[in-house]
Amino acid sequence: MPTYLRAKTPLDGWTRIIRKIMESGMIRMDERESETRWHENVIIHIVDPYTDRVSDKYPFSEQVLREKYATQLLNPDRMDFDYTYGERLNDWGEEGINQIEFVISKLKESPHSRRVVATTWDPRKDIVVDEVPCLNHFVFMVREGKLDISVMIRSNDMYGAWPANVYALGDLLTYVSEKTGIASGAITTHSVNAHIYKHDYEKASEI
Repeated sequence: MPTYLRAKTPLDGWTRIIRKIMESGMIRMDERESETRWHENVIIHIVDPYTDRVSDKYPFSEQVLREKYATQLLNPDRMDFDYTYGERLNDWGEEGINQIEFVISKLKESPHSRRVVATTWDPRKDIVVDEVPCLNHFVFMVREGKLDISVMIRSNDMYGAWPANVYALGDLLTYVSEKTGIASGAITTHSVNAHIYKHDYEKASEI
């Protein structure tokens, strides 16, 4: 059954979804034989994504997220990886399409468009390789004078990765906001499979 959380901050959203998964999540073995607890189609709407961005119980500090994750969505360098989100968003395919520049241009041209979309999924590659993007579909939309971003995440490690994802999305939203002159708004994540790995159960139970 889908879950919707309207969270005040990233910390609020993280705390509530971790507790919910640990209390009532289904047990599932994934295709790599890793046990997880999970909920399906978890939608978290973060009203203020820039306050209480990281819990002191999260494995990584805000300084680490700021230095390691904050700019990853804007960096086109693949850095010898199979893919990076920055490459897919800023230098997509053989054509080298910069989707973030498209987003900025489209918002300037038509602020009320419903077509301000960027994607990381590449069926030419991702149906035949092991390492594929989790954050797949990015939609920017202006609501009540502010710029929101909604992201579909096919598979989401809610304990280990979700706060880092939201931190990076916050900085991406800030970048687009500054380039378009539209104030930053909310972040919404739609995690189709929202899970916690077995090796994190004990720590997650302390949240």
